[in-house]
Parts: sequence; structure tokens; C-alpha cells
Amino acid sequence: MRKLLYWAGQYLLATGSMFALLVAIDVLIRGEAFETGARQSLAWAVLASAIFIGSRYYQCHKGSADARCGGTAGKR
Repeated sequence: MRKLLYWAGQYLLATGSMFALLVAIDVLIRGEAFETGARQSLAWAVLASAIFIGSRYYQCHKGSADARCGGTAGKR
């Protein structure tokens, strides 16, 4: 199974990219102020990334050995 550093990196990558996307949508498309859009976008990005990475961790931890989780199913 992957180490904690891998999952922390995945979480930061997901949060950062989701934050950038949500800020761009809030500020550029919807026309909100940056301060309001950034706070709300950060909150949603942190929450959504926690759910996303948590579910990926759970699936890998549960024992579904496949290429995404780094499992060695079928290899001896």
C-alpha cells in the first residue's frame, strides 16, 4: 500500500487544482469579488478533496489490488 507522503501529495494536488478552477469560475465567470470567491473556493476545495482522496484511500486500503493502488494482484 502507498505511504502517507503519497496520499498527502495527492491531497495537495487535488486541493490546489480544484481551488484554482473554482476561483477562476467564481471570479472570472460569475464576477464575484476575489476575497469572497477565494474563501468559498478554498472551503469547497478542501472539503471535496478530502472526500475524493479519502474514498481513493479507502478503496486501496480495502484490498482492491489494481494498478492505481500499487497492488500486485496476480504477480508472485
